[in-house]
Amino acid sequence: MTTRWVARQQAAAVPLWFVVEATGVYYEELAYFLADQQQLLSVLLPNKVKHFARSTELKSKTDQLDARLLCRLGLERALPAWRPPTPALRQLRALARERQVLTKQGAQLKARVHAYQPNSRTLTRLAAQQQLILQQLAALDQDLTELLAAEPELARKLAQLTSIPGIGLTTAIIVVAETSGFAIVENERQLASYAGLDVVQRQSGLSSHATRISKRGNTRLRTALYLPALSSLRYNPWQIAFYARLRTRHPSGKLGVIAVMRKLLVLCYSLWKNDQAYNPDYPTAHQSGHEIAPATEVSRGYTG
Repeated sequence: MTTRWVARQQAAAVPLWFVVEATGVYYEELAYFLADQQQLLSVLLPNKVKHFARSTELKSKTDQLDARLLCRLGLERALPAWRPPTPALRQLRALARERQVLTKQGAQLKARVHAYQPNSRTLTRLAAQQQLILQQLAALDQDLTELLAAEPELARKLAQLTSIPGIGLTTAIIVVAETSGFAIVENERQLASYAGLDVVQRQSGLSSHATRISKRGNTRLRTALYLPALSSLRYNPWQIAFYARLRTRHPSGKLGVIAVMRKLLVLCYSLWKNDQAYNPDYPTAHQSGHEIAPATEVSRGYTG
């Protein structure tokens, strides 16, 4: 049906280019199908579409209007062509997401066991469910091990990310899988936006709200980076010093942790793109004037 519709839209000697917004996972199957059919395609991050929408006079929002907006964007802008992730990255992402779901379910079961004292039969069933999840996690880890054994180049680059203090293999896998090997972003700013770690501000007239992160990006990325950020604040002297400087300017420890999360993500991006391992003796961003501050410090012009 999609093929017939495409044929009706095609005009002679005029290239047909599809524009898709990367919202959740709903675009993926269509994007893969179009790529398999050798169709020209662009996949845009939601924030990019949102910023373009602000430049128009559209005030309403419906599915039809959104489709027209994407069409207009594709006609007016020179958009980059989408490159589908390799089969290995697609499999890596599927396994990583399945593992995150099982891990969350295991945590929920553990909380249910400790939250109340039901009868013994209920406890037995909960224990059986926990055991099943542990078995499935072990099977998933085995699948991941076999995948990396079959993809030595992917395993090598993941090992470079795990050289960062606080970043373990599970976190590295999630970061790479959710960004398709960072192929869906063009720079650090886009990466921060995709993860929902970008800064937003609400101000109108005399009303002004504190700046904060948008939280509109990939939830899986933010979730995966939280515990590594806390770990790096125990073992990475650069992050410890960075966090301490931020705490002197703002008493909230949460903002410092968010800043560390963002720094870890950007560092992963840099190491992946430059194909190198973490070097603790490399000049820090603070020394070169590019240290990343949390939202409230950015609003004050703080750069480190």
